[in-house]
Amino acid sequence: MLKKYAVDQLKEGMVVGQAVYKEDMSVLLGEGTVLNQQMIDSLSERNIVSVEIREEDGEEALAPMPQKSQGVQGAPAKTIPLKEPILDEGYVRDYGDCFIELKSLFEVTKAHGSVDKDSAETLAQNILPLCSGAKAVAHIHNMTPKGEYTIHHSLHVAILAGLMGKWLKMPRKDQLRLITAGALILIGNLRIEQAMLDKEGVLTPDERKIMQEHPKFGHELIMAGGLGEDKEIAEAVLQYHERGDGSGYPRGLVKEEIGKFARILAIMDMYDAMASDRSYAKKRSPFEVFNILSDDIMNGQLDTEFGFRFIRRVCHSLNGNWVKLSNDEAGKIIYIDESRLAALPVVQTMDGEFMDLNLRTDVKVEYLLTSREIEEE
Repeated sequence: MLKKYAVDQLKEGMVVGQAVYKEDMSVLLGEGTVLNQQMIDSLSERNIVSVEIREEDGEEALAPMPQKSQGVQGAPAKTIPLKEPILDEGYVRDYGDCFIELKSLFEVTKAHGSVDKDSAETLAQNILPLCSGAKAVAHIHNMTPKGEYTIHHSLHVAILAGLMGKWLKMPRKDQLRLITAGALILIGNLRIEQAMLDKEGVLTPDERKIMQEHPKFGHELIMAGGLGEDKEIAEAVLQYHERGDGSGYPRGLVKEEIGKFARILAIMDMYDAMASDRSYAKKRSPFEVFNILSDDIMNGQLDTEFGFRFIRRVCHSLNGNWVKLSNDEAGKIIYIDESRLAALPVVQTMDGEFMDLNLRTDVKVEYLLTSREIEEE
């Protein structure tokens, strides 16, 4: 039974009966979350008026407070987290359509030697509806692409770029241009042998030198068509591997010389590449990736403003996702402290226990589980 409580009536130990959402419709507190004072304060600060609370026999259900050894600032309700569907059929269908459209654009570009401007712009318009906050982040991680990493990665970067454009409150026209650039970051791979792209293990120095030419190749393909009139898009594809300290490629540019779109896409590209399975590397936990990105921001390689904004927004879009833990348990993310940059989550394990990974240093998130992996747990 559920009952609506005003936020100022909430008590520690109450169990959330219906998910509470943030302004961007990502989950702030998942169903089954056991409230602590920090969570209640956060609700108040966000001007959230009321919360649906789970009750038993007409009285609010207060979960027993945990032992400090559990490392949780709240109480574990002995309820099993629901394995509700993560994937939205409509989103999956639209993603698949955009995947086919982007693959076709790559094939036509290879045949003609230039990127078709109209096709690229139409694709961006079709991708824009996929850039929908928490749903976009969850689907990028939870769909299980089979092969064709180049196309999937390019589409993921385009979607993340669209999200970033919204978070930065860019005009719709600029959001579409940024999405277009994101979708084309790997178009230069068309001039590299597939065997090298699919190689497992470390590239040789000569192979690495060839791979580092792909931004130039992509820039040439864009400049050969009508899209080359948009210098910012062409520049972004050429520069997204450049780094603010001059350590990037192909030109070794420094921060002042790198365009805005390129500085944004550098972050999107790094995040998705490390959080995805590749032929030569297994996917990492997003929280591990956040730490790597933070280090690169602090040492001047990545843009500070765009980098920290991206980490904060994506980190807190992960509520409701399932993760594999280093102790071989599976858990559902039910809370992430928004006041802390790249905070670790509170997860609820399959047996109903709550675990705050900010305090449980002996356990970490290994990776996000896909929908198929969740069903197998």
